[in-house]
Amino acid sequence: MKEEDFLNLTNAYENIIFDYGGVFIDIDYNLTVKALQELSDIDVGTLYSKKEQVEIFDLLETGRIGERDFLEALADILRINKSHVGKVKDAWNAMLLDIHPERVFHLRRLSKSKRVFMLSNINEIHESFMVDYFDKHKNIGDFYSLFEKVYFSHNIGLRKPNVEAFEHVLEENKLDLKKTLFIDDSPQHVEAFSKLGGKAVYLNPANTFITKF
Repeated sequence: MKEEDFLNLTNAYENIIFDYGGVFIDIDYNLTVKALQELSDIDVGTLYSKKEQVEIFDLLETGRIGERDFLEALADILRINKSHVGKVKDAWNAMLLDIHPERVFHLRRLSKSKRVFMLSNINEIHESFMVDYFDKHKNIGDFYSLFEKVYFSHNIGLRKPNVEAFEHVLEENKLDLKKTLFIDDSPQHVEAFSKLGGKAVYLNPANTFITKF
């Protein structure tokens, strides 16, 4: 999709639900896999990827397990000494890169004429990391204030691509599905929203125009 077509598409909808990672934050899952692999002799790639993951990651993302329990359980799975949970946490955060100010600029522009929301499969460890990130990057401003409401999976106990996660946002804010656009960088999430009957756009992070968006 060309940038012009994308902008025309956003103009056609009253409400926009954005993903977080891969849309605003640059994400490299391989960095976390690599960092964990350096700590373990287990094949980490079989446990975690952008497309799928084992249950412990789902538990963290839906708030059913806390930071300490998650890190210790992950250390057990990967046969890492629990005295190294700090290194496990650093490895878990390694995937999180940067937010580009120009994306925030365009979001700020959209938020003036649209009802804008965020729905993200984010866990408490990554949320805490981003709080520190924004504290160090004052030029971005109050990022979350640009959204009418922010929904993190670990707070609402629901994660994409489960239809209940989308319905939660739609129903709580009385959004008309036909007037709502969903934007995500994961094909399975885009497919799920489309099956619900809404319009969804897949943003491939490799596309050059996303850096402008």
